[in-house]
Amino acid sequence: MVKENMTGRKKRYICVKVDGLDVYIESISAAGTMRKYLPVAKLRLREIEKVMPCGKWAMKIEQQWPEKGATHYQWINVRSGKLEEQVLS
Repeated sequence: MVKENMTGRKKRYICVKVDGLDVYIESISAAGTMRKYLPVAKLRLREIEKVMPCGKWAMKIEQQWPEKGATHYQWINVRSGKLEEQVLS
């Protein structure tokens, strides 16, 4: 199971995708957990789908930080609530 990074040296974003392409990225506060943004993000995703129902919409809350020469990424899929992680060196 992936555990959310709670260090202070991270950047956090909300990413909106349509048909797999990023169409909107918003920088958000890195304070607290990513999960605290889930209710608002779910509401925002529902509103987007209501106004523009033709696309296949997705949203994730993402954070990234440098550590030991690599960039770490964690994200939560807003629809499923699943936390995932990737490390790029």
